[in-house]
Amino acid sequence: MKILVLSDIHANLSALKAILETPGLEWDQALCLGDIVGYGPEPEECVQLVFEVCSVILAGNHDLAACNRIGIEDFSPHAYRAMEWTREHLSNSSKERLARLEPFRKTKEYCLSHGSPLDPIWSYIMNGEDARFTFSQLPPSQKLCFFGHTHIPSFFTQEIEGGTVKEYYGKGGMHVSLELEERRFLLNPGSVGFPRDLGEAHNSWRLPRAIARYALYDTEKNVWTFHRLEYDMGPTWEKMRRYRLW
Repeated sequence: MKILVLSDIHANLSALKAILETPGLEWDQALCLGDIVGYGPEPEECVQLVFEVCSVILAGNHDLAACNRIGIEDFSPHAYRAMEWTREHLSNSSKERLARLEPFRKTKEYCLSHGSPLDPIWSYIMNGEDARFTFSQLPPSQKLCFFGHTHIPSFFTQEIEGGTVKEYYGKGGMHVSLELEERRFLLNPGSVGFPRDLGEAHNSWRLPRAIARYALYDTEKNVWTFHRLEYDMGPTWEKMRRYRLW
């Protein structure tokens, strides 16, 4: 089975559609690790499309804020303003859909978390030290976890017995062989809508780069592949300027 893994779409419909309409891209199941809304100008359209395409959907902190399950007092000024706008422009039915989501889910094969599985709403896994602590708190049987929240494609791995944590940046096209008999993995596909990694980030939140990030997990080969896609962000950028979201 090929699983399409998406995260941190943030109401960027252009990026989401660019991925889903990529020529030759095939998948059997799609997952969303949260933050469908926030920052971007098309929250309603993104919620509808994600619920149409994805069979498993997590709540991110922005999703929970949009349906008033959490407050926005701790949001950055930019995120705060965007969330106020999002709450005004998201339909009640979409808010109800988001309100039913949870930020963490566990299956026999893997766990899914928006942020760190230790605190899936707020905590980040940014570096090897964060990953080491996360591994130390998870049971040894939990060998595979997908997460988002940082907007940075990356993965962390440690031998099952413990020891040094290795951390890697997820370059586009990178294949990761998941040797689950020997190691455990924390994997982040990066952000669909607003990447923050190595030259693909926004320049002080002024100049958006037209890059979308996602991943594919092949369960038969046990291989995770990072993907990087260039797309036309013009329509999204113009709407953000019009709605004063930037």
